[in-house]
Amino acid sequence: MWKKTVILFFVYDVFRGVLPHRWAIGDCPLYYDEPCDTTKVNFHLSRSARFGKCTTKIDPFKPNLPQGYNHLVPLKIVIHGYGGLGIDTATTNVSKAYEDEGYNVIIVDWAPLGMLPCYPTAVINTWHVGQCVAVLAVSLVPLGISPTLVHVIGFSLGAHIAGFAGSHLNNVLGYSFGRITGLDPALPLFAKSSNDWKLDSSDAAFVDIIHTSSGTFGKIEATGHLDFYVNGGSLQPFCTKRPNPPLCSHMLAGLYFAESIRYKGNIFIGFACDNIAYYYLGICNNDKRAVMGEYSYSKLRGTYFVKTSNTQPFALDRIYVNR
Repeated sequence: MWKKTVILFFVYDVFRGVLPHRWAIGDCPLYYDEPCDTTKVNFHLSRSARFGKCTTKIDPFKPNLPQGYNHLVPLKIVIHGYGGLGIDTATTNVSKAYEDEGYNVIIVDWAPLGMLPCYPTAVINTWHVGQCVAVLAVSLVPLGISPTLVHVIGFSLGAHIAGFAGSHLNNVLGYSFGRITGLDPALPLFAKSSNDWKLDSSDAAFVDIIHTSSGTFGKIEATGHLDFYVNGGSLQPFCTKRPNPPLCSHMLAGLYFAESIRYKGNIFIGFACDNIAYYYLGICNNDKRAVMGEYSYSKLRGTYFVKTSNTQPFALDRIYVNR
């Protein structure tokens, strides 16, 4: 597996932007710089309607918004992680919460390019999917939807896809999304220092990141404008007695964020801390705080640590939120 991964990245670095071909490693499809393949990457718009939820498939090159689309309702773009929507409860929880609260939601389904057990090729395919998301964002501009008003939420590999999409927009339009939220961005094969190959603060006007499995499935370093490390960022109390605590902790990023969307009185509040060592030593700045989740304040900056309950509801703090 290690040798195959090295070869894959060599192929990617050498041929990216040179040969617009599609390859495969066994049964694992491999895509890179080329026009968006709408047979592999699908977009589904979900919105509230008079008689319930309506879902419409959207062509990223020629999107047609359904009759009655409400431009006054915020648009959220949700991108799943490795394995697809069938196993990714992190993003399905987020999409459901947005739908229940009446938002416009575009779900990005790239499962054919991120299927099990093809993780190395799925990593490379994230670049292609990011291009597809950027194509859609540009195509929505003539319809009155500016990327600056769009919030993109990505889990695990989907977080890096959101970053690639934002980077593509910056290159094409000179500006990017208003906000990207990274839900425990994937660590394996993304442990690189270059900002070109990970979600970082240059990819949107505001980038907030929630860390729940740092060092195993999720990235360790802070790369957003706001980075939240939940319960230390590595292992979640809810997961300690589960069969796979690291994977459970990884998936919990979506559950925390979904709970923040459905504001029920409690809220996640983090306190500022320079690093994880200070957190465990108890020498953080408890006077400087920030809200984690849907209602994060875009003007704040820094690294914050959040404590939660070990059962639902997870949020422990109370504050008035003007929705």
